[in-house]
Amino acid sequence: MRPDRRAFGLGALGAGLSLGLPAVARTPLSTWDRWFNEGRYLPQYLELKARVEAGEQAAQGQLVQFAAFLGDEATAIGLTEAPPAASAPRPDLRNATSQDAVDAIAERARSARVVILNEAHNVSGHRGFAGRVMRALGDAGFDWLAAETFGNHADEGAPSIRGYRQGTPFGLSYGHYTADPVFAELVREAAQRGYRFAAYEQRMDQEAPASADGFEQIAAREQAQAENLAAVLQANPEARMLVLVGYSHAMEIEGPRGAWFAARLKALTGIDPLTVEQSFNWPALDPANDAPHVAAVLEQFRPTTPIAVWNYGQMVATPTYAGRMDLSVFHPRYAPAHGRPGWLANDPQRRALSVELPSFEGPTLIQALRATEGPGGVPADQFLLEPGQREATLLLRPHRYFLRLEMQEGFTPAFSILDVEA
Repeated sequence: MRPDRRAFGLGALGAGLSLGLPAVARTPLSTWDRWFNEGRYLPQYLELKARVEAGEQAAQGQLVQFAAFLGDEATAIGLTEAPPAASAPRPDLRNATSQDAVDAIAERARSARVVILNEAHNVSGHRGFAGRVMRALGDAGFDWLAAETFGNHADEGAPSIRGYRQGTPFGLSYGHYTADPVFAELVREAAQRGYRFAAYEQRMDQEAPASADGFEQIAAREQAQAENLAAVLQANPEARMLVLVGYSHAMEIEGPRGAWFAARLKALTGIDPLTVEQSFNWPALDPANDAPHVAAVLEQFRPTTPIAVWNYGQMVATPTYAGRMDLSVFHPRYAPAHGRPGWLANDPQRRALSVELPSFEGPTLIQALRATEGPGGVPADQFLLEPGQREATLLLRPHRYFLRLEMQEGFTPAFSILDVEA
């Protein structure tokens, strides 16, 4: 029986034989690159967790940030929290005043061109709050969103947030922290509301020499960020912009390590930004681990929504940031709702939907992906399931979604379609 010539021809082509074609060099993907290109979350999470459990301290910072993407707050927030030092002073807030935080930001932003809001990279709830700020500022005329995490590449062919518009698939290539479904939904909603996007992170050609010390490396990055965003503001003189940063980048007054991004942007442009701190104000999972200033605020005001607090006219904040930003936001200790974080369930734009789950074994994620984006988009909601769990509550904005599971061996086929109505 003669071999099938068509099959043989395909086999020869696949092996790089005959046909006179040049051999193609193959660079094998690293495990992490393969997971990224496949849109996998679970293998990265499990590997980081195993490395930390094996005593690799360097992996801990990566794990707590990545765990936030999977809704694992017990790891993201709880892994590193500890009781404050017994000698740490607690502020006396008996004469302090408070205001709803979104109202406070919106009120003070009326005359501002730039609002800079920081976050802790392991607290997804900070991104949920940023979404509320984005809505309020959009209603007040803000029309640009910039974020430290947006990739800023010299190569014009590289994926860029600058071209993102409503309806465009939102993938993993736009930035690191936008792999968090809460952050991705913030950007999708901003596009829906007409925002434009700016990337300003330090480019490779702006890095300090390898011989530079840590302080010089920080200074080079802060200056590059400030120059890059200043160029966007100069090119768009009517733009009013919300800027999302991490930690100290929002300090507009020089700190112990010198001038950070906000201070440098102010010096370059003459624009006085409204700077907002929230990065060290999130309640610990265990109240015994609350920072003294957080414990004092929660005890004095017992907030049910985020608030800004002043004591004798001065903002209350962690000592490192006190007096170096304009506002300081404190978040309530939300009780879980439907087995999900209370801060997410309290988002008025999200709807709670209970779904039945197919059977699964081992660590498993449930993911809700936008039907219009296909399987490569960043999920709109995802979280780790408990062993034997039969139902799950998703918290989703109005849209059509398909549901799937991610397991150690890969993705299961989509098992349901959800239409979420406004």
